[in-house]
This record gives sequence, structure tokens and C-alpha cells, in this order.
Amino acid sequence: MRLILLLFITLTLSNAQNREALLIGNSNYKYISNLDDPSYNLNRLKKTLKGLDFKVKIRTNLNSENLESAIDNFASRLSRSSDTIGLLYYTGHGCQVDYQGYLVPTNVDTQKKLKIKYNALNINQMLETLNGAGNRVNMVFLDACRDVPTGAKGGTKGLGQPVARPKGSLIVYATESGKVANDNSKFINSLIENISKPNQSIRNIGDNISNDVAQKSAYAQIPEVYTKLLPSIVLKKGGYVPPVVTFKWIVPTNSVCKANGGKLYKGICQANWKDATKICSASGGRLPTRSELRKVVTDCGGEMKDDNSAEWKRNRNNSSYQSCYKQRGFSDNRWYWTSTNYEKDSSYAWRVYFNFGDDYWYYKTDHFYALCVR
Repeated sequence: MRLILLLFITLTLSNAQNREALLIGNSNYKYISNLDDPSYNLNRLKKTLKGLDFKVKIRTNLNSENLESAIDNFASRLSRSSDTIGLLYYTGHGCQVDYQGYLVPTNVDTQKKLKIKYNALNINQMLETLNGAGNRVNMVFLDACRDVPTGAKGGTKGLGQPVARPKGSLIVYATESGKVANDNSKFINSLIENISKPNQSIRNIGDNISNDVAQKSAYAQIPEVYTKLLPSIVLKKGGYVPPVVTFKWIVPTNSVCKANGGKLYKGICQANWKDATKICSASGGRLPTRSELRKVVTDCGGEMKDDNSAEWKRNRNNSSYQSCYKQRGFSDNRWYWTSTNYEKDSSYAWRVYFNFGDDYWYYKTDHFYALCVR
């Protein structure tokens, strides 16, 4: 079970305002099933929060003692100023016993009720600890609604509703009370998107995330939102907001492909760079830029390789990413031309390989796939 997101936010929108964030990701468990490595998503969220002037700490794979210590230290950071905005994000297993929700440390056996009660972290007690810091706003997001076996009387699927709802709090569960949600990135993707929207009150963030995840999951997963006396605070002031640009991807027809120097490989048009440019023009479009193809990778939840084979492995093992780019019409076993020249030599151009999330420059005389954009 992954619990995602405890966001504490205290805001007066002054220059003296302090913003603190703690991101926790548990995935390697001793007694229950492991979860996907959360490092990539934690770092994505960290980058977003740093852009909003948060001081961010990441902690992973915490046992009982370390999880409790991390919360206590975070509360101490929040207590330094009444104007502190605190953001706590937790992703990992969670469970419910006797209608109480718990964050599960990596060393707790959830088959034993007393182990949960005395060694897991009670969510209501955690909220009370953070509330005791005295900061103005507490935002709590929990994504730990997997089906964790408790093996104990009183154990129930999902997480119970919070009893403690401190004044000035926003609490968001990844799905409805007592229900479970798959181990996916829908919740954190929506959080990252919504928390960085300009001129948006934090009063709207929880509902926007709930609506977004519900629609994208065909209402199989509906985040639950609780608020109490939440002030209207904006994390990101306005300014110029670039327009949303939508692209239409064009698959060249067989006749256009062949008429302009291309050939078909497994039903997909491939050509050298010059002919690929002509094929796209004849199709009423153009070759996509390097950044446009890289954006397909990142929008689908993949990582662009940066001389790090670990990114290749994560992309190949990320079933959600692999499914996403294929649904958009891209193949997993071939390079795609971009219109972007290699900066040091115009006889080369950049190409993108989706399976690995890799891009590299290559001779324009070689043959790669031509997919066009308009």
C-alpha cells in the first residue's frame, strides 16, 4: 500500500514565509510485498517543490524508529515559524485496523495486530504531532490504499477516515475510505500538475486532484478530500502562462512514404533524414523537434536517459510508461527522427528511442522511423 502525500502548508505570501517539505518513500519491505522504487517520482516532486521555494528533504525505506524520528524532525522544522508552509508526502504501504489508519514501516509484520498498533505509525497521532508544530496550514495527502494483509481481527482493506482534522488542514486520500487502489502514478502525477498551477488557491488543490484521478481511472479510483478552515493561499503567483499547445501526430500513408524515398518496415515508414523531412511535408506536417519527442517520454511518466543505464532499466520495467507511448502511436523497437540537428555537426540529427527513453544523434543518411506532427 502506498500512502502518498502529507502536505503541510502555512502561507502568508510574504518574503519571510518559510516553506518546508518532507518526502517519504517506502518500497522495500521485510514481511509484505515490495513496491515499485519511488525514487523517480520523489525526485520529480522535489524538483516541482523547489521551484515553489520549498526546502525539501527525501527519506526512503524507513523502519519504525526512523519513520517516527522523521516525522518528529519535520514537526520541529515546521515549528520554527507560525508562517511556515509544510508539505509532507508519504508513499508506501498503509493499512487499517479497528478503523484506524497506519503508515507501515519497512520492518512491521502486518499479520500481527499488536505489531501494527505499537510499531506502525498511527495517522491520527501523526496529524496531532504536526498540528502541534503550530504552523497555520496543514495539507495531508495519503496514497497507501493497497490491499495489505493484516491477518488480524479488525483489519480492513484500505485506510480509515481521519479522526484528527486539525484547523487549517487539507487531507487527501488516494482513494475512498475502505477501498484499494493499484500501485500507479496517477495520484502523484496529478499532485505535481495541480500544485504548480499559478494563481490557484490551496482550497482547490484537493478537489482538482480528486476529479483528475477519477476521470483518468474511469472512476475506479476516486481520491477522498477533507478540509477544515483552510485559508485561501496561493503557492504560485501568476504572470505569463504559456498557452497549451496540442499536436496532431500524423502517420504517413504507405503511398506517401514510398513516393518520397521511404520504405516500409513492419508497416511503419522509415527513411533517411532528408527523405523523412519530405515525407512529413507531403503528409501535411513536419518532423517533430527533439524536445517534442522527449516530452512524449516524460509526459508518459518515463525518464530521458542521461548516460545512466539505471534509467533504461526503470523505463523498460515501467509498464505504465511502456503502455502510454504505444497508445500514442510509437513503437518500442525503433528510433524516430527529429528535426533537430546535432549542435556540433549538421550532418547528424537527433533521434529518440522510446523503449529505453534514450535519444542520440546519428548520421542523416541512416534510416529511422518517420512520424510527423502538425
